[in-house]
Amino acid sequence: MNFILLGNGIALFGAVLMAAIGLIKQRKHILAAQCVQFGIMGIANLILGGINGFVSALVSITRNLICLKWELTTPIKIGIISIQAVLALSIDRRGVIGILPGLSACICTWFLDTTDEIKLKMVIIIAQVCWLIYDRSILNDVSFAFDIITILANLVGIVLIVRQRKTV
Repeated sequence: MNFILLGNGIALFGAVLMAAIGLIKQRKHILAAQCVQFGIMGIANLILGGINGFVSALVSITRNLICLKWELTTPIKIGIISIQAVLALSIDRRGVIGILPGLSACICTWFLDTTDEIKLKMVIIIAQVCWLIYDRSILNDVSFAFDIITILANLVGIVLIVRQRKTV
């Protein structure tokens, strides 16, 4: 079977989940759903030769699980970011594009403890731009398209949260 088709097929499932997560309003549910999505997308990246994307997904799952169970203190964030940076730089074979998944994860890690869902969604949008570029480079066309959809879904999520806050 063609690895590009297989990787994109798996990415389709993960990408639908990724876009739907943009509509989730509660922080804990966002983080839990992302763990599943990161696992699926990590496998798709691995099939498509995106080792950096796979490793970033594993670190991101670990990070989200830590964040769900414990307070994400500054020392813990620095530790996770350090691990992510070392792994991203040590396995990179694609130059700047290759470190984008790690950069995305580092940005998310730094801001993950925010209690403001709007700020969290803004961080997701910024991080998703990194993935947009990376996904295109590994021919993950499905994820590339859904990266755009995810950015838009998070913008809609922000609007929904703002509207909800106005009625409360």
